[in-house]
Amino acid sequence: MKRLLIIYATYGSGHKAIANYINDYFTDSGEYETMNIDILDYSHKALRKFTSDFYYFTQKYAPFMWEFVYRVTSNKPAGTVSAKLQSKIVSGKKIKGLIKEFNPDIVIATHFTGATYIAKMIRNGELDTKLISVVTDYRAHPIWIEAHKTVDALIVNSQEEKRFLIKRGINPRIIKTFGIPVSSKYGAHLYDKSDLLKKFGLTGERPIILFYGGGGGGSFLSLPYLLSIVENKIDADVFFVCGKSEELYKKASGIVERHNSKNVRVLGFITNGPELMSVSDFVITKPGGITTTECLCFKKPMLLIRGNGGQEKDNYRYLVKNGFAINAVSLWKFKKSINKLLTKPIVLKSMEKNLEKVEKSKAMEELYDLAGVLIDES
Repeated sequence: MKRLLIIYATYGSGHKAIANYINDYFTDSGEYETMNIDILDYSHKALRKFTSDFYYFTQKYAPFMWEFVYRVTSNKPAGTVSAKLQSKIVSGKKIKGLIKEFNPDIVIATHFTGATYIAKMIRNGELDTKLISVVTDYRAHPIWIEAHKTVDALIVNSQEEKRFLIKRGINPRIIKTFGIPVSSKYGAHLYDKSDLLKKFGLTGERPIILFYGGGGGGSFLSLPYLLSIVENKIDADVFFVCGKSEELYKKASGIVERHNSKNVRVLGFITNGPELMSVSDFVITKPGGITTTECLCFKKPMLLIRGNGGQEKDNYRYLVKNGFAINAVSLWKFKKSINKLLTKPIVLKSMEKNLEKVEKSKAMEELYDLAGVLIDES
């Protein structure tokens, strides 16, 4: 049986989610024994606390600070230094022993810290394995590609990104434009909309909107947009998803109750995301890499609200430029854009037509096939 090590870091939930999707798919194949590691579990406690606290603080309270740090390090020298510093937070002995004992045939990293660490082990002759790095956004920050000379494959989201990386000196042969590998449940063909309408108690006579309001380290950036929806009494059924943030759930529920908005359902952490997305006509979300990829798989137009800067700003530019999403960052634009989507079907149809040109639902299968090829080559 082949051995697969999946390595990630829990800065936000996305890297872990993708790692879990990969783990489930490869395990279910029956051909792989897998080990799924959060590299931060083996980091220096003080450094881990500092980097984690800084990340979540900027996501929740100071997105401008995260944007500043992201842009300042968005050049090759700074990216190299940042990657090396980040890898220093890992305590070597315990994790190194664990990895050596498992002796993986292949490693898939869904966060740059893991890719940088494994690449260093390979270069030092401490590990003989193949390495795949999965970029979980639409523009690879230099910190992602620090280990490119050791990586056997770099998974990115588009031909546009591939061209960008080639200009940065990355070997085109290692760049694969599969997209982010999400769960195999994310495919519109798997669901019957009429059955889902009955399940959720909806008639389908008015538009259905899925609003991802959570994420971002528990930020409340989505609440002003929710308030706009209930105050303007839009004629649509809305699912507002808060994720794991109990505080966001409490605040969102209070807004809905005060305005007596019977058409808005506030949800906490969900496990039926594919069903909700399948039954919806479009999705409101900040431009996170995972959620927007899931939208691409379902061919769902997006209304993008304000994100946390950094990589999300790059994601936003890509999605709007290609006609998959509409800019709704300001509340004025949000009100205008949601009204346009609800009253002018041609706008939604145009976005759906653009989305039909993109195929992202096969990313996991392509990753699986690539892993097999790389192992056979070794």
